[in-house]
Amino acid sequence: MAVRPQIQRTAFERVRQTARAGELPRHTRWRVPRAKIAVPRVPVSFVRRERLRRLLDQAAEVPVTVICAPAGYGKTLMLADWVTATPVAWVSLDRDDNDASRFWSAVLSAMAECVPSDSPLRDLAPPAVADEPGFLAEVVDALDALDTPLRLVLDDVHEIVALRTLRGVEALIRYVPKGLRLVLSTRLDPPLPLARLRSQGNLAEIRANRLRFCPDDAAAMLRAAGVELDDEQLRLLVDQTEGWAAGLRLAALSLRDAADRDEFLADFAADDRSVADYLVGEVLTRLPGRTREFLRVISVCDEVSPPLAAALSGLDDAGVLLDVLERESSLVTSVDIGGQRYRIHTLLRSYLRADLDRQQPERTAELHGTAAKWFASEQRVLEALDHAGQAGDQDMVVALLHRHAVMLLLTGEHHDVTRALALVGPGTVTQDPSLALISAFAHLATGELAAAETDFACSNAIWPSTCSTDMALLRWLVGAHLALVRGKPSAALLTAEYPGGLLSMGAGLEAWARMAVGWTSLYAADLATARRELREALRLARGNGFDHLVVQCQTVLGAACALSGDYPAMAEASAAAIGLASERGWCRAPWLATDYLVLAFARLLRLDPAGSRHYAAQAERANRAAHEPRLRFMISFVEGAARFDAGDRLTGLHRMRQARRQLGDVVLLPELAATVAVLEHRCTVKLGQHAHAREVFDWTRARIGDTAELSLLEAWSLAMTAQAGVSRALRGALDVARPRLSPITRVEARLLETTIELRQGQRTKARCALEAALALAEPAGLILPFGEAGSSVRQLLVDQQGGFGVLDDFASRVCEAVTRFHAGRTHGALTQREQAVLARLPSQWPLDEIASDLTLSVNTVKTHVRSVYTKLGVSNRRAAVVAARELGLI
Repeated sequence: MAVRPQIQRTAFERVRQTARAGELPRHTRWRVPRAKIAVPRVPVSFVRRERLRRLLDQAAEVPVTVICAPAGYGKTLMLADWVTATPVAWVSLDRDDNDASRFWSAVLSAMAECVPSDSPLRDLAPPAVADEPGFLAEVVDALDALDTPLRLVLDDVHEIVALRTLRGVEALIRYVPKGLRLVLSTRLDPPLPLARLRSQGNLAEIRANRLRFCPDDAAAMLRAAGVELDDEQLRLLVDQTEGWAAGLRLAALSLRDAADRDEFLADFAADDRSVADYLVGEVLTRLPGRTREFLRVISVCDEVSPPLAAALSGLDDAGVLLDVLERESSLVTSVDIGGQRYRIHTLLRSYLRADLDRQQPERTAELHGTAAKWFASEQRVLEALDHAGQAGDQDMVVALLHRHAVMLLLTGEHHDVTRALALVGPGTVTQDPSLALISAFAHLATGELAAAETDFACSNAIWPSTCSTDMALLRWLVGAHLALVRGKPSAALLTAEYPGGLLSMGAGLEAWARMAVGWTSLYAADLATARRELREALRLARGNGFDHLVVQCQTVLGAACALSGDYPAMAEASAAAIGLASERGWCRAPWLATDYLVLAFARLLRLDPAGSRHYAAQAERANRAAHEPRLRFMISFVEGAARFDAGDRLTGLHRMRQARRQLGDVVLLPELAATVAVLEHRCTVKLGQHAHAREVFDWTRARIGDTAELSLLEAWSLAMTAQAGVSRALRGALDVARPRLSPITRVEARLLETTIELRQGQRTKARCALEAALALAEPAGLILPFGEAGSSVRQLLVDQQGGFGVLDDFASRVCEAVTRFHAGRTHGALTQREQAVLARLPSQWPLDEIASDLTLSVNTVKTHVRSVYTKLGVSNRRAAVVAARELGLI
C-alpha cells in the first residue's frame, strides 16, 4: 500500500485543526433517495457465475478495483450478486452527482450504514467545496481508523465528469486509506490516476473480455428465460453477441416467441428491434457525432487498420480515434498485439452496417469500392474480391481473377474464386477463355468433374490463337489433371519438356506440374519417379503456402508409398493430408477418399478391423461423387477384408469377390493386384473354399504372371487340400530371384513355412522361419499375417518372446496385437450342445453316428452343425475344425 507523503499529512493536520476551531463552515447533508444507496435487487433469473465472484474476491485484496465495460455487460448485477454476502456501501451515480455536495452526501450516507456507531463517518457532512482539504482529511482519517476495510461501490462512474467531484475521488485514490476498498464500475476509463495505482500494485482491473458469457453461461441464462437451444444454435448466438449479456437477454426475449429459431438467429444481429433500440439508446447516442459517423463508415469492413480507416473516413487521426475507442469504451477491440487491426463489436457493427444499407445504399457501395481498392493495393486479394463484389464492380472482379485466381486456387481458396465467378455471371465466364479455364480449375478442386469438363470444353472452344505462357501452361495442366482424375492419364505428360520449361513459370505451376507427372508415373508403374516428383512437388507447395496442392501431393504420395510397400510412410502422408484438409475446412473434399482408403488399409495391416471399417466408411462417403473404378473397387475390397477379420467371414469374403468381379477388365497396377490377391486367397483358404481359391489363382495369374505371389497362392492351395508339392511351391514364393510385388507375400510365405516345420516336429527350423517372418514384417509394421497364422505358430511366438534379439520389441507388439485381436473376435458363444457337436467334428464319423453318440436326432445335430458354422464364419466341416483349433475351442 502506498504511504502518504509526510508533508501532505502535515498540511492535512493544519487544515483539520482549523476546521475544528470553527474557521471553516459545516453543512448539513443532502437528503439522499434510498434507491441511490441501496444495493440493486438481483432478479430471480440471474445466472450466478462463480468464476467472476472469485475474480472479485481476489480483486478486493487491493485498494482499488476498476470494472470497465460497455453498456449491457452485466457490471451492476455482477457486483450486486457479489456483495450480498458482505456489508458494502453502494452508490448508484447519475448526472446529478456531478454536484460535489450531492455526490459526497450520497457517499457518506452509504458509508454511514456500514460502519460502527462510533465512527466519525456517521457525523461527517459534505462541505461547500468538495475538494476541501479539511473534509477530505477527515474522511481519510475516519477510513484509516476502521478495523475492517469498508467496501465502497461507485456504480456508473462514467456519469461523473465535473472536475471538483473527480478531484475528491482522486484524493481517496491518492492516499489509499487502509480502511477502504474502492470499487469503480464504469463504461469508460475515468480520468483518474489509474496508471500510478497500476504501477504500485494497488489496482485490479476487470474488463469486457472477462465479463463475456461463455457458451455454458449463456445456456444457463437462456434456460432461466425458458429457452433451450441446440449446440450449433447456441454457438451462433454466442458468436453474434460475443458473450454480451444484454444481447443475450434481448435474444432470449425474442427467442421465446420465435416460430423459426434458425431463421431468427440468422438475422438477429441486424434486424432485432430490441437490440437496435438498446444500441441507439444506451450506446450510440452517448457518443459524439463525429465518433458515431466514424463507426458507421468503417462498419463495412470486418476489420480495419488505421490506414484503411483513414481511407474510408477521410480522417487523418483515424488511428488515434481507434485507439481511444479501444482503450476507453471497448466498443472497438484490437485484434493484434501491435494495435494494427481493429474490429467493432459484432452486434454494434451489424446494426451500423444494416442502418447504413437502409439509409445510404449508394454510400455503402462507394465505401466497399474504396475498401476494394485499398485491399488490392495491399495485395490482399480475397478481401479485395469480396468488397469489389459488394460494390458491384464487375470489371474489378474480372481483373483480380485474371491476375490472382491461379494462386488462390493453389492455396485452396477455391470457394472464394467460385463466389467471385458467380458475381461476374455465367455469361461473362463462358465468353472469356481464361475465366472459363479458371472456372474449370475451381470445379476440379471441389471434385465437380462434370462441371469442370464443361468449362474446360467451353474454354477450348473459344481459345485464342495466341495467349500468355502462363495461360497455355494452365490449360495443359487442367487437361492433364482431368485425365488423371478420370483414370486415363496422358502419356504426353511423361514425354513433355519437363521440368526445365516450367522453372520460369513460378513455384505454384511448377509444383502442380511435378505433381501431375508424379501421378502419371504412378499409373505407368514407375514408382521411383512418382515418389521423387511428388516429394519435390510437396516441397515446393509447402514452401510457398499452397495448401490445396500440399493436400493433393500428400494424397498421391500416400498411394505411391502404398504401392511401393512403404506402409509407415503411406499412413503418415495420408494422415497429414487429412489433418491439413480438416484444418482448412475441406473435410468433405472428394480427393480425401484416397486418404481414408489408405488409412483403412493401414489399420487392416495393423490387425485393427474395426478401425479399418471406420475409415473405409469415410472413404465411401467421400467417394460418392467419384467415377474412378479402381478407387471404388479398393474401398469395397478393403471393407470386405475388414469384415472378414472382424468375424463376419462369409459376408466379408463375398464382398471381396463381388468387388473383384465388378472391376471387370479395368487394369490394376501389378502391385495392387498382387496385394488384393494375397488378401482374398488367404480368406478362401481359411474357409476351405476350393473353387473360390482357384478363381483367385487364375485371376492373379492373368493379371501379374509368374511372380512370388502366384507361388504363395499355389502353396496355400496345396496345403489346404493336403496335396504334395507344397515345399516346391513355397520355395518359389521365397526365391529372392523371383519378382515380388507385395511386402506381405514373403511374410506369409515364412509363416506357412513355420506351420509346416511345426507339423513335422522341426521346432528349431520353425523358430528360424518365424524370426525371418518378423524380420521381413518389422520395417513395414505388418501384423495382419501373424493374426491369421495358425494357433501353433501364435503359440511359438508367445513361447519365444525375449529370444528374438533386435526384433524383441516388434515381436512383443505383434503378440499384444494378436492376443487382443483374438480376444475381441465375436463369433458368438457356443452352447453346451454345440460345443459337444464341435468336439466330434474332427472325427470321420458321419452325422448319424454323432447323433447316436449324443442320443440326439440327426436333424437336431444338423441344426447344431449349421449354427456352429455360422458362429465360426465357415461353410464346411474341415474349415470349422481348422477355425476351432485356431481359437482353442478343440
